[in-house]
Amino acid sequence: MEKVSNKEFFTRYGIFAGFLAVVFGLLVYVTLSSRKSWNNNLKVAVEKVLDDVNPNQWSVGNNVPIKNPMKMNASCYEARNIKDGTLQKAVILRTATLYGPQAAVFLYDDNNVVTFVGYSSLHGRINEEINYALNDKRIEYWQKKLPEILE
Repeated sequence: MEKVSNKEFFTRYGIFAGFLAVVFGLLVYVTLSSRKSWNNNLKVAVEKVLDDVNPNQWSVGNNVPIKNPMKMNASCYEARNIKDGTLQKAVILRTATLYGPQAAVFLYDDNNVVTFVGYSSLHGRINEEINYALNDKRIEYWQKKLPEILE
């Protein structure tokens, strides 16, 4: 076995550590730079669901930061009712369904009332069938949990 000098060992170690630092830096940069487009695309998904249920009634505004560990599964936006001017929070949240995980949209008002609006990626017959499940325990769970998450 070949004996490696200390100088050569630390040179190789430095090159390897530099390579890892560059890869880690690129990963952090890509993550931080994609956050804005991620929020914008979620905002568009919320607008589409609100517009599908109540056309031309809601205007979705800025992202509202969530200070809860559940923020990894949810995103919150200001939503203004165009007809009466009330301001509510629109929350898009990953939920479990019979069709796998789906993004559900809820409205949350100042009186802590949470209303389920619909799913963002389901359309047509499947959307109608899954939305008719009014007694869905998963939706009830999130309706009770959302005020705690948004505190």
